[in-house]
Amino acid sequence: MKVGTVTSNLSTPTTDDDWESLLRQAFGVLLGHPLSDFDSGAEYAAYYSGNWLYETEINRDPAWLEPTALTGRETITNENLLLLDEVGYPPLRFDASRSLFEIDAAAEFPAAFKQDLAAVELEGTDRWPRVKGVDLARLTARHGVDLTAPDLPAKTWCVTRARIASDGTLLDALRVATGMGEGFDSLVACGRTDAETEAALAAVEHAGIRSHLGAFCDPRSDDLALCLHDMRKSREEGGALVAQWDGAVDQYEITVQRVEA
Repeated sequence: MKVGTVTSNLSTPTTDDDWESLLRQAFGVLLGHPLSDFDSGAEYAAYYSGNWLYETEINRDPAWLEPTALTGRETITNENLLLLDEVGYPPLRFDASRSLFEIDAAAEFPAAFKQDLAAVELEGTDRWPRVKGVDLARLTARHGVDLTAPDLPAKTWCVTRARIASDGTLLDALRVATGMGEGFDSLVACGRTDAETEAALAAVEHAGIRSHLGAFCDPRSDDLALCLHDMRKSREEGGALVAQWDGAVDQYEITVQRVEA
């Protein structure tokens, strides 16, 4: 495993109206609902999570804690975190500032630091609160806490959900979750040509986008399976989940969801 690297520029919005409108149409087909059905005023995110982060210990790579990454000034890339192990997809860029970190509140931290952690906790437990990276950056600076200090246990912190860098819109979250760049030249042709895949995406207008999404529409794929049942259930119940893929037979998970907090 190689240590992650930090790169600049969180997101560069596209100005190609044709590209945007065609993506909207295509993602509407993939989801079974037009994007206009979703709350346009909400924030959306694409997350990478699952066993692979833990088994490789990428979830505790010190690159996540670099001040420029944790405050959102730069992004992180790691060649071991992929959507699909195929040539042509752009590297995933992660926004550590909006990723979720799990902290061991039982560690030898100042009491005030623990109290402030509890105040910004988004989920987790009393022992293992989960907070956004930007809050962690602020609190470690305020209380002089160094999470990489050698006297702290190795598993004092970890990343539980790594947020793929996007601009906060549903369209951009879906774009990065499906391995697209910011224009037509970023599309990767899917090698699958079976009748079921073609039927599922037949209504997608643009041939290049249609071919690219062929790798992201199969609910039975061992590479990256679209979790249609979970998506439909969330929509019926008004849940935050918009789209979900299971990669490498449950080794990792890509989710697109509305940000609740």
